Amino acid sequence: MRRVVPPPSATAPVEEQLQWVRRQHLTFADGCSEVRFDARDLADEIGLAVNLSRFEARERSQTFVHRASYLLAGDMVISAATYVPLVASTTDYSESILEIPYAGSTRFRMEGRDWFDHAGAQALYLPGQASEVETGHFNGLLFNLNPDRLATTIGWVSHGTVPLELAERWVQRPVPIDLRDPRVMHLQRHLEQALAGLVTFNGAGLGNPLASPALKLEQLVYNSSARMLLLAMVPSRGD
Repeated sequence: MRRVVPPPSATAPVEEQLQWVRRQHLTFADGCSEVRFDARDLADEIGLAVNLSRFEARERSQTFVHRASYLLAGDMVISAATYVPLVASTTDYSESILEIPYAGSTRFRMEGRDWFDHAGAQALYLPGQASEVETGHFNGLLFNLNPDRLATTIGWVSHGTVPLELAERWVQRPVPIDLRDPRVMHLQRHLEQALAGLVTFNGAGLGNPLASPALKLEQLVYNSSARMLLLAMVPSRGD
């Protein structure tokens, strides 16, 4: 059970923001995380995977504070991050994301509609469409996914009951995922254990993303994400 730490106000001094960010527990490699205060430099790095057109603190008078750890698994970048309220925007890009919140919430606006994730209640799968993003104080886990591979995996975990054409349509739209569903909770715990296992295997560094443990984690992420989407789209599904 994660301890709930009330966040400071968005315009609180940097010392209070930093204290909150440091008290958050990241899903993996918490002790090896890096704190960043420069939104522009961080945006340049994130832009290598996502087409960012904006990334900054939500309030003009607010100090930017961001703490994160990262894993590489095959072609996948996995991040565990906690940060102060921010706003961002993206243009279309080729990958999709799965975001699992542990504290706070995020609002994504796509094609005139709002989509939310909420800690303890709802995760969110999002295709690589242009979006406007706004968060509160946040702690979460984010996976970058190849939508074509995800669609193929949905067909596989459904034992062929979901045709590829249908799965391809699913991965092209936002999908809310119920974090209170015991089946989703089981998948989430399995992912968390696997992430911790790869961190232990890698030691102090990022390790080799093509090593067998990293590739096994990558496949597990696709299998688990596919099952989460399947449960969201077909709630009666028992897998």
